[in-house]
Amino acid sequence: MILEELRERGVVRTAELARKYGVSPMTIRSDLAALEGRGGLVRVHGGAMLREQVAREPSYYEKAAQNLDEKRRIGRRAAALVEDGMAVFIGNGTTTIEIVRALAERPPVGIKVFTNALTHATELAEIPGVEVYVIGGYLRGVSFAMVGPLARQALEGVYFDLAFLGANGVSLEHGITIPSLEEAETAGEIARHALRLVVVADHTKFGLVTLGKIAGVEDADTVITDPGADPAFLDSLRERGVEVVTA
Repeated sequence: MILEELRERGVVRTAELARKYGVSPMTIRSDLAALEGRGGLVRVHGGAMLREQVAREPSYYEKAAQNLDEKRRIGRRAAALVEDGMAVFIGNGTTTIEIVRALAERPPVGIKVFTNALTHATELAEIPGVEVYVIGGYLRGVSFAMVGPLARQALEGVYFDLAFLGANGVSLEHGITIPSLEEAETAGEIARHALRLVVVADHTKFGLVTLGKIAGVEDADTVITDPGADPAFLDSLRERGVEVVTA
């Protein structure tokens, strides 16, 4: 049951597990030690997290149903960074779509929003007063993202005040990753065109590694996550000069 919790959430807390299963914290700590010995997890202060692994790519609709409340809070907090007159890039993903929805509730004046996600573009087009620019390229059906050489060429000579990118994995050692190499190349180019790079990721993404690296964690100016993230992991991000915001 502990492993099932970990696979779903990425991080578990000793006190929460003790309350949920009606056992003592000492029992949970003993179970976590046993599971760590089998290689299934890594113990951290106050709980445990999944051992870093190369994770598969879930479909857009699979991801959309996961940790929705956390994604909405993250999206609202990220949208609050957008000021009147800014040029903003919003990358594809089920967390970044919540930024779009938060902007729709109270859109800043005179903003230009660029995206490589068809899902995002259709919702952005309905927000009054927002100029929407879609980066073209090869369409990946699993994520509805436009990627590849054409997408990267479209970024030439264009720069953003803010770029919001999602991630499937955030690793202190291996950086910010997503499962597609093509998407990672495109997202990496987007990051290089932003004055400020903001990574939005719920706590289940921390400690995971997927196939394609976007950037190192130290390349992110800000990481916005939820309170479920492991405090020790967040402290390590701060030590690398990253601003950490919990929503």
